[in-house]
Amino acid sequence: MIIRLLLAGFVSFVSGFCYLAGLVRLVSGLLIGFGVLAAVSFAIVFLLPPNTDRLLFPLSASGASWPFFLIALLLILLIVWLFLKKSDPAEEEYLSARHLKFLSGGLLLYIASLFIPIALWFPSDEKRLTLEISSQETMVLVGVCLYLVGSAAGLLLLYRASKGTTADHPDLMRRFIPAFFAFFQLDKMPALVAYLLIYSEDVQFVFPKIAALALAGYLPVGIFLAKTCFDSRSVS
Repeated sequence: MIIRLLLAGFVSFVSGFCYLAGLVRLVSGLLIGFGVLAAVSFAIVFLLPPNTDRLLFPLSASGASWPFFLIALLLILLIVWLFLKKSDPAEEEYLSARHLKFLSGGLLLYIASLFIPIALWFPSDEKRLTLEISSQETMVLVGVCLYLVGSAAGLLLLYRASKGTTADHPDLMRRFIPAFFAFFQLDKMPALVAYLLIYSEDVQFVFPKIAALALAGYLPVGIFLAKTCFDSRSVS
């Protein structure tokens, strides 16, 4: 466990440092690539027959795998777009208190989008016993929609914050914000939500298509990273 934590911390540090060093396009592609890996992994989980005793990908539920493959395909296309599209530097907006408000508001909204729907995803035992499967599915779906809307709105505010520049460092916020994002593993939140909806002990029924919808949160994350990259004046 300690080795895993150290490895995760090292990867976070390297990713953040590479953003600060100007390797924006490369690191953004790697972060989106992790979303592809997560989508393919979840797709394999639902391709295999249900088996809780299996060493790799144990799962007692069954479901469709094609939504996860579809998300993986869309993310691959996003990576291709990221590396093929030429940069189009955005107009300079000198760093001000407005950009810092966008930054704080975006981070708060993005993180809050994970915690606000928890009551819908994991209701109390008493409430769960009184709910039918269709009602629980509706609650989980509403929670995922709240998460997607909240995270997308947070990313929009962060993108607005990334436009802040200074005379000496025109890409100051366009490097700092993705570096902060990578260092604290915020880009992996969609994979975390999908994992919780599938493997959490508090989940009574697994709804694969809703879990795939949660994983689709990688799409706005990828678009945010790509747009920040395209706006940069020096990318590699």
